[in-house]
Amino acid sequence: MYRVKTTYRTGTDRPIIEHGPWHDSRKVAEHWAEQLRIAGYAVSIESQNIHTGGGGDDDNADLAAALAGMA
Repeated sequence: MYRVKTTYRTGTDRPIIEHGPWHDSRKVAEHWAEQLRIAGYAVSIESQNIHTGGGGDDDNADLAAALAGMA
């Protein structure tokens, strides 16, 4: 699963970060990332990394760790 993370500024010091919906394929996520780049946004692609144990920009890692600690 992959999604596009968009970062932009609205005149403040802190950037605004928005996460798009999850897509089944990286190809689809790359298509939407390219469309947003054309529109002038700074974007990156995030992955859930379900089979590799997470890492990187995976914001589900903290939840998984917390749930594992509760077991």
